[in-house]
Amino acid sequence: MIKYKSKSSKYKASKTNYNSNKKIWLYGYHSVIAAIENINRKKYRLVCTKNALNKVSNDINKLTLNTSIIDTKDFCNFLNESAVHQGLALEVAPLKRNNINDIFCEQTNNDIIIILDRIKDPQNVGAIIRSAEILGCKAIIGSTYHCAQETGGLVKAASGAFERLPYYSVTNISNILQTLKENGFLIIGLDQSGNVSIADLLKNLKKQPIACILGSEEKGMRYLTKQKCDHLVKINTKSNFNILNVSNAAAITLFAIREFL
Repeated sequence: MIKYKSKSSKYKASKTNYNSNKKIWLYGYHSVIAAIENINRKKYRLVCTKNALNKVSNDINKLTLNTSIIDTKDFCNFLNESAVHQGLALEVAPLKRNNINDIFCEQTNNDIIIILDRIKDPQNVGAIIRSAEILGCKAIIGSTYHCAQETGGLVKAASGAFERLPYYSVTNISNILQTLKENGFLIIGLDQSGNVSIADLLKNLKKQPIACILGSEEKGMRYLTKQKCDHLVKINTKSNFNILNVSNAAAITLFAIREFL
């Protein structure tokens, strides 16, 4: 595998949305277990039903963790009533990420970075993170003020992948796209107005690091973001029923990149 020598980057990452005094609640079996197993995750306390505790006892026995057994009806004291908690809720600090420039340290021609351009739905972002982790994405980057940030719902949708895949927040997407270009990344924007399908483009590319931009479901990519793309591509469909959900489009695109490159 060819290794790219990273150029010295002048990009200064914005501080991640990490506040050591802030606490959030994670919930659901996969999310909670992944957080418990993550040594980089600061954990405060676990609340759970007796049945759920029996399922995770081996995992929490490894830690000194304040644990309380409660009735299912009492989860509303900690979580939104609509939260599908599966009898588990874990109070944690937001996950602190390393410097974003670390993604260039051991860069290879097999790297894929996902850029989120104003995707605010935490369910979609969580689902994208889950697909990206399964399909070998290196990192996901979103804007600090216009993308969904870490919440219990987002982490639940990622089904444990949030603890494994770096999710960075930056104040300026345009700047990080320029830095990616300077480090040899091909910038691909997924947009219904693209004049070539993702499959056709990939068939004619050499293996190289790729940054794929996904725009919001309502308006797609912003005009200035499109201007930064080397290629605008679309997913060919057999029906004009509707456009794909952005998380489904992300999974298809990542699969295509892995299959064709």
